[in-house]
Amino acid sequence: ISSAWLSTLISDLNSPSFSLKNSFTDDSYWRDLLAFTPDIRTLHTLPAIEQFFSPPVSVAQPTGFQLLSGVRHTTTFIQGIVQFQTVIAQCTGVFTLTQCEDSSWKALSFVTMMERFPGEMDRFGTRLGRSPPPCPPVEWNTVMDFTVVVVGAGQCGLSVAARLENLSISTLVVERLSSIGNVWRSRYESLETNTPKAYNHLPFFPFPETSYEYVPGRDVADYLENYQRALGLHVLTSAHISAVSYDSLAGTWTISVSRSGRPSITVTARHLIAATGVGTLGGATPVIPSIPGKRSFLGSILHSSQYKSPCIGHKVAVVGGGCSAHDIAQDLTNKGSRTVLIQRSPTAVVSRETINRMLSGNFIYVGQDKLPTEIADRFYVALPLSKALRASKHDVDGGADIDRYVARQRLKWSSSHTLPLRDLKEDLSRHGYLLPDAADSFLHRLVVRRAGYYIDRGCAKLITTGKITVKSGRDISHFSPTGLVFDDGSRVEADLVIFATGYSRTTIKHVAESLFGPKVADAVRDVGGWDSDCEPAGVWRPSGHKALWFAEGDLFAARFYSQFLALQIKAREMKLLSPDRRSYVLR
Repeated sequence: ISSAWLSTLISDLNSPSFSLKNSFTDDSYWRDLLAFTPDIRTLHTLPAIEQFFSPPVSVAQPTGFQLLSGVRHTTTFIQGIVQFQTVIAQCTGVFTLTQCEDSSWKALSFVTMMERFPGEMDRFGTRLGRSPPPCPPVEWNTVMDFTVVVVGAGQCGLSVAARLENLSISTLVVERLSSIGNVWRSRYESLETNTPKAYNHLPFFPFPETSYEYVPGRDVADYLENYQRALGLHVLTSAHISAVSYDSLAGTWTISVSRSGRPSITVTARHLIAATGVGTLGGATPVIPSIPGKRSFLGSILHSSQYKSPCIGHKVAVVGGGCSAHDIAQDLTNKGSRTVLIQRSPTAVVSRETINRMLSGNFIYVGQDKLPTEIADRFYVALPLSKALRASKHDVDGGADIDRYVARQRLKWSSSHTLPLRDLKEDLSRHGYLLPDAADSFLHRLVVRRAGYYIDRGCAKLITTGKITVKSGRDISHFSPTGLVFDDGSRVEADLVIFATGYSRTTIKHVAESLFGPKVADAVRDVGGWDSDCEPAGVWRPSGHKALWFAEGDLFAARFYSQFLALQIKAREMKLLSPDRRSYVLR
């Protein structure tokens, strides 16, 4: 079936009219990551796909289509990967086929990706697990030249630096903290990843075999430090950008880098990448609500970013409903504190196991049938986010019935796997826990809002067994000397109040202004979040400024999207873009 569909696709792509009606459904999606356009785009519906892709496909002239082994299928879907070449680059495509009413098989989605430029040799190799040779050493001087400067040595900054160096693009990373990984070390001691370690590798360098399946935060910090050391990435710690200017005629940045206790460095570069953790760990200012009476309170007040380890035997009120609030409440309770979770708004809850299945992690990243990471990543993105969000809006009952969405959208690929049958919704509700209504999609909270959800690793059981008390449905009126008073006069006694109330929200334009000044920021679109295609707006892709880029996200995003940011920069260095930078040109 896959081979027959591929033959039909080739015929459609080569047809003079560029009609894809024989290979795509009317409601199909085509997501392109640089294979045909120098951007990341998702088009939905057959007419939109045909109109958008006709010109770039004509320029790219795709040939050499070959079906790779490892097709995945059920009775209703078939997924597979094809490789092909264009006049620009070597590429892959991930197809998801569905059977139509006339019994024909057509693409529900097609995701095309640029993989490498012809003749380009990978310095670090293409597969995880190999020992990569380090980057060539540099001699540190007060005046230096790099092709790219990256601000921030977290997972995104290090990943994109590795990808760039792998393409022989000289890269400097500037990190304000004294040690790589200190953002992870600064969080609470019980912090750990909610997804398996195989899902969280950075490019070219896996977590050690001896690592826990869910990696503790301090181990992630050590891994990032070892990552930089093993690859020989050029990183300046205890450093920050003190001045920056861009010469649009010369196409170069002049960047002053101040270093603690050392002479400043002036660096010239053609590209500048901000990877400072916007929207992730350490990316913004902690927020504590303004509540009257704080001075009268005889106990202590902390933000979750200040919490490190539990105090034993205290009465603690944790204000918040996200992952940090639940993790801290669980940590405190397990060490003997009497904990009240003050939930201000509904929270969508799923188990850690369920979210991993939704991410396809249990089938393609771990287990007996796991795939090489670079192949697993491609199957993972086979369903465009816009399609997943549409499906989840109809299939998910406020997060509590996420299993139903998982079963329909992800777990179709394993007929032998069964979902956990427990339903947390009723148990949590009986204990006063607020859950979203049926119209509120868990997936939307997870990937778009990035707030209002909890991936359970034990706190839900403490709530449903009465070991953690939930206080919800009332606003905090004021502090009393011994705790918190609510708008209905009820009270929660506490020696310690921890506000797990998040961080100030900021746009990428504001980040650009704070890092590089208003003149640079003026050229940046007010982006961040998701655009109308459900693609990251201005992140990992053009920002509006022709030489300024942004990188942010979790460990998976760092590994996967760093490839495409590096390839975009390489394409510009190779002068493969049209003057408006919206299409490829032949040289």
